[in-house]
Amino acid sequence: MVAPVVLLTTGGLLSNGLLTVYNSINDRIREMTRERIEILSGPEGEILERSGVRPSGLERLTQIEEQLPRLLRRHHLTRTSLLTIYLAIAVLGLSILIIALAVSEDSESIGRAALGLVLAGTACLISGLAVAATSLAKSADAIPYAVERTQALGR
Repeated sequence: MVAPVVLLTTGGLLSNGLLTVYNSINDRIREMTRERIEILSGPEGEILERSGVRPSGLERLTQIEEQLPRLLRRHHLTRTSLLTIYLAIAVLGLSILIIALAVSEDSESIGRAALGLVLAGTACLISGLAVAATSLAKSADAIPYAVERTQALGR
């Protein structure tokens, strides 16, 4: 069996990588929202109706309106993955303490509880990875959409 401390370290490394992805998605959502406001703002700062926006701005608005919901779903899945992995780290950390207690008390029942916590922490870690993989799989269409949409301009 893999020691809980190894799984704990693995969870920490995974969460660091996912946190970078989460922040990147967050920044992209903010950037697209800011861009949408700029497109819809008039010269005096007033909010324009779609009919008052230039055709190139309308095209970009269409792209933003298509991509933002996808980014928000990915943001949600990445957050869920992170929280699940953080839960796994907490459970694995607790299992290490329970293992120490089982050894010091020489208690088989406490040892079984520790084993249960290791298994639960491992299951949480795997669940977090599954959610992260789902997020990655669902994001595969975002870039092709933008490229195909842009390539179709002027045809």
